Amino acid sequence: MADPTHTPRLAAETSQAWPARLASGLAGDLRYAARRLSKERTFTAVALLTLALCIGANTAIFSMVYTLVLRPLPFPEPARIVEIYNSFPKVGFPKFPSNVVQYADFKANTTSLDAIGLWNEASVMLGDAGAAERVTIANASAEMFDVLGLRPVIGSFFTLRNSRVGEHRVAVLTESFWKSHFNEDPGVLGREMRVDGESYRIVGVAPAALGAFNAQVRFVRPVAWKPEDVVPQMRYSCSISIFARLRPGATAARTLSEVGALEQHAYDSGPPGLKAFLDSSGHRMGLGLLAKERVEPIKASLYLLQGGVIFVLLIGCVNVANLLLARANGQQSELALRAALGAGRGRIARQLLVESLLLTLAGAVLGIGLSYLAVHAINHFTARLLPNMLPVEIDAGVLAYAVAVSLAVGLLIGLLPVVHILRSNLAAVINRSSRSASSGRGVRALSSLLVTGQVAVALVLLSGAGLLIHSFANAMRVSPGFDPSDLVVGSVALPGAYQDKDKAGALQRRLVDAMQEIPGANGAALATGVPFRGGLPILALTLKDSALPKDAPQPGAFLVGVSDDYFRTLHIPLVRGRLFEATDTSKGEKSRPVYVVDERFEQRFFPGGSAVGKYFTFGGPPEKEGDWPEIIGVVRNVPHNGVEDRSNNPFVYYPLLTDTPGGLNLFLRTGRPVGDAVAVLREKLRGVDPSIPLFETGTEQQVIGDSLDNRRAVMYLLGGFAGLALFLSAIGIYGVLAYDISQRVREIGIRGAVGASSAQIVALVMREGLLKTVVGLVVGLVCAVLLSGTLTSLLFELKPTDPWAFLAVSLLLGAVAALSCYVPARRAAAIDPMEALRAE
Repeated sequence: MADPTHTPRLAAETSQAWPARLASGLAGDLRYAARRLSKERTFTAVALLTLALCIGANTAIFSMVYTLVLRPLPFPEPARIVEIYNSFPKVGFPKFPSNVVQYADFKANTTSLDAIGLWNEASVMLGDAGAAERVTIANASAEMFDVLGLRPVIGSFFTLRNSRVGEHRVAVLTESFWKSHFNEDPGVLGREMRVDGESYRIVGVAPAALGAFNAQVRFVRPVAWKPEDVVPQMRYSCSISIFARLRPGATAARTLSEVGALEQHAYDSGPPGLKAFLDSSGHRMGLGLLAKERVEPIKASLYLLQGGVIFVLLIGCVNVANLLLARANGQQSELALRAALGAGRGRIARQLLVESLLLTLAGAVLGIGLSYLAVHAINHFTARLLPNMLPVEIDAGVLAYAVAVSLAVGLLIGLLPVVHILRSNLAAVINRSSRSASSGRGVRALSSLLVTGQVAVALVLLSGAGLLIHSFANAMRVSPGFDPSDLVVGSVALPGAYQDKDKAGALQRRLVDAMQEIPGANGAALATGVPFRGGLPILALTLKDSALPKDAPQPGAFLVGVSDDYFRTLHIPLVRGRLFEATDTSKGEKSRPVYVVDERFEQRFFPGGSAVGKYFTFGGPPEKEGDWPEIIGVVRNVPHNGVEDRSNNPFVYYPLLTDTPGGLNLFLRTGRPVGDAVAVLREKLRGVDPSIPLFETGTEQQVIGDSLDNRRAVMYLLGGFAGLALFLSAIGIYGVLAYDISQRVREIGIRGAVGASSAQIVALVMREGLLKTVVGLVVGLVCAVLLSGTLTSLLFELKPTDPWAFLAVSLLLGAVAALSCYVPARRAAAIDPMEALRAE
C-alpha cells in the first residue's frame, strides 16, 4: 500500500531544494564567468577600463550634485527656512541684501514667521598685533540660531541684548574652530580673544551643523546697531541678509504676500524721491527656500556636468554592449553545442547575464575607487568657487547610487547579447563550421547602429565643450582697460584707531610714500577695490538737469575710492578731462566734490557728448547748488567686477583721501619677482604700523585668472568628459571594425585571391567605418543644435549655435574616427589570401 505521506514529503523536499539548486547554479555560473573573463584578458581589460571610467565619473559628479543640491540641510525641518531679499531687476540686481529697518518691520508685523534673523559674513583680523590671522566670521542677530534650529554644544548663544552697541563684544565659536584652535577645551568659555584690536568674550560653541550654512565662518558675533540706524531713510541701505523660519502651515507665497504688503505701505508713506527710486529700479521683494537659494547661481553648471557625465556613461554602455554582442555572436557554436547537450535557453541566458553583471560590478569597484580620487580634484575647485560650502564627499547615499547604476548598466548591456542569442537558431549553427561562420546581417546592423549612436552622443558632448572653450577664449580676450603686468597687489585692514579722517589720510600718505621708497618701484597707489575681484558697492545716483526718459531705469554706479596716482600706476588711459590732483583734497571741507567716471558712464548718461564738466550726486539732489559734485575726467573702462558682470553698470572714482575706509588695497608696479616684492612691501608696512597686517598678496594677473575660475572649472570638467567620450568612441569604432574583420577573414581572403589590392581592401573597410561615423555626425549635430540652448547662461559673447565650434569638433571627431578605421583596415589588407582559405 502506498505511503500517503510520500507525495507531500516529496513536494516539500522539492520546494526546499529549489533555492539551493538556484544558489548552486549561480555559484557555478559565477565561477565559469570568472574563468572565461580571466582567459579573455584583452576583452576584460577594455571592458573594465571603460566601465570604471564611466561609473567613476558618474559617482564623482553625482556626489557633487548630491552634496550641493539633493542632500537635506542638517537643520530641523529645513523646508521651513527661507531667505527674504530685495530685487532691483531694472538695474541688473535680481537679488540684493536687506537691512535692519526691514528686519524690524517684518519681525513686528508678520504673522507667518516663527523667527527672523540677520546674517552677513565679514573678514577680520584675529589675534594680537604682529601675530594676527585673517579669518571669516559672521555678524548675526540672536534669532538666527532659532531660525536654523540650533542648540549650543557648550555654553550658550548670545541674546538680543547683545545687539546694543557697547554690549556686542561676545562671540560664539563654530565647532570646527573650537576643535582646531582650542582642542575642544570646555574651559574656553569666558576667555577673551582679540578681533580687529578689540576684546570679545567667548560665550558658547555652535554645533557642526552651522558649517552647512557657511563652512568658512569661524565664529559668530552679534549684529549691533544704533537707534538712528532703524529709520525709514535707511530702509534700502541693503547691507545684510534676512533669514526666517516659517510657522507650521505657513507657505512661502503667503509670507511673500505679507512682506510685499509691508513694503507697499512703506512705499505709500515714503518721500517722493524714494518712490521715484523704487519705480525706476523695479523694486520688489523676493523670497526663496534656503536650500534652493544657496545653489541657484551654480545649479545650471551642476546639471550640465551631470548631463555630460550621463552621456559618457551612455557611450560606455554602448561600447561594452557592442563588445558583448560581438563576443556572444562569436560564441554561437559553443552555445549551440551546450543547447544540443540539454542546456535550456533560460540557462544560457542566465549565464550571459551573470557574466555581464560580474563584469559590471568589478568595473564598479574600480570606478568607485577612481571616484574618490576625482572627488579630491573636485574639492580643489569647489574650495575656490564655493568657499562657503562643505567639501564634497562620497557617503552612503552616493555609494547606493553607484551600486544602483552599476546593476542597471549590467542588466542593460547584458540583455542585448541575451536577446540576440535567444532569437538565434542554435540548432542550425551546430551544422556549420564555427570557423566559417560570419556574423549575421542583424548583428552587424545592430553594431553599426550602436556605433552611430555612440558617435552622435560624443559629438553632443564635444560641441558643448567646444562652445565653452570658445566662450572662455572670448572672456580672456577682453581688454582689462589697464596694464596688469608687473603689478603686485595686497590688502590691509585698518584698526579702529584710523577711523578719524585726519589719521586715515595721514596713514594713506605714509603708505604710498613707503611703497614708492621700495627699490625698483615704478608706481604705488591705494584703492578700495581691486580690478576683477569685485565686492564694490553700487549706489543710486541723481544727474543734474537729467535728460533721461521718465521710464528709464534708476541710474546707478559702482563706487571706487582711489589715491592720486592710481590711474598712472595701473596705466589706465585718460580719455578726456583730467585726473585727481592733490589740490582736489586740500581745498577745505566746503570745496566742491569731484569724480572721475569711466567711458560707460559717459556713453550711458551723456550719449554723443562729453561728461566732463557735468554734475551728479549719489542719493538725492543736494540742497545747495555748490554742493553738486563735478565730473573732472573720463577714463577707459575697467571691469572691476570681472568681464562677466551682467549688470553692465558704470564705475565712478572718488579721491580716497576724502574717506575713512576700513580696509585698503595696495598696488605696486615693479619688475621685481612677486615673492621678493611682497617681502619688501611687508617690511615697509611694519615700518609704518606693525599692527596693520598684509594679506591677499599676489599679482594682478593672478587676480584676473582667478576671476574666471568658475568658467574654467566647468570647461575643464565638461572638456574632460568630452575627451573621455572621444576616447571611448575611438575604442568602440576600432573594436567593432576589428571584430567584424575577424569574422570576415574568409571573405577578405577570397577578395584578395580574385585580385583585390591592399588599397581596395583598405578603402572597403574605411568606407564602412566612415559611413557609420558620418551618419553619427549628422545625427549628433542635429541633437547638439537642439540642446545648445541649455548653455546660453554659461556662454560669454557667443551664440549657442556658433558654427565654428560645431565645425571644429566635427572635424576632430571625424579625424579620430578615421584613424580608428584605418588601423583595422590595414590589418585586413595584410591578410594572406592563401593562409585565410587554407585556415577555412
